[in-house]
Amino acid sequence: MKLGAIIAAAGSGLRMKNSIRKQYLLLEEVPVLIRSVRLFINHPAMVKLVVVVPPADLEEAGTLFQQYCSFERLELVGGGETRQESVHKGLQAMPRDCDIICVHDAARPLATGALLKRLVTAALEYGAVVPVIGLSDTVKIVGEDEMIVGTPPRGNLRLVQTPQVFRADLIRQAYAEAAISGAQATDDASLVELLGKPVKTVEGEAANLKITSPSDLVLASWYLKGASI
Repeated sequence: MKLGAIIAAAGSGLRMKNSIRKQYLLLEEVPVLIRSVRLFINHPAMVKLVVVVPPADLEEAGTLFQQYCSFERLELVGGGETRQESVHKGLQAMPRDCDIICVHDAARPLATGALLKRLVTAALEYGAVVPVIGLSDTVKIVGEDEMIVGTPPRGNLRLVQTPQVFRADLIRQAYAEAAISGAQATDDASLVELLGKPVKTVEGEAANLKITSPSDLVLASWYLKGASI
């Protein structure tokens, strides 16, 4: 098996309210992006790692990787206007002989090797798999007038994480079809769903949070330190 991974790191991170993009912020003295990348560098089947960053950051990101990690099969690619465009650019840089392709958000630095192993195993069997966690809060559907219009059953709802892992031909087809149809999605699995293909879920990890605000960075630090939260 040959494994490839795309790290989506081209976002602006405006909600962090920081002049430094969130993927470059330090989490316990190591940049968030580097922590996310290390998950894949350590996998024995990894043949290509593509990190998609803002085009203007290519030089800065290259310097960052030279400082923190060395992986000869890593390639930096300039991203697009949206996450979907950026991942598509990452796919185009992937070798054609990859069997499985992972897509991961750079802002999720705490995913573990154990989770990745479960996801890859499931992808080999099902073709497409995503990590999910259950909801503890009730969810409401709210209309444009801010009035509640419905309450979906919480038992069937899940929060979706990354990495999302796919058979290479399936995710390539999903992105090719989206490019033709103009379909837009907030995650990669949604594009596979649009093909009418099933997507398997695997239990995610509570610590695999997405860093979008300053409080998330504090929480991630606590998780790393093994603090009781």
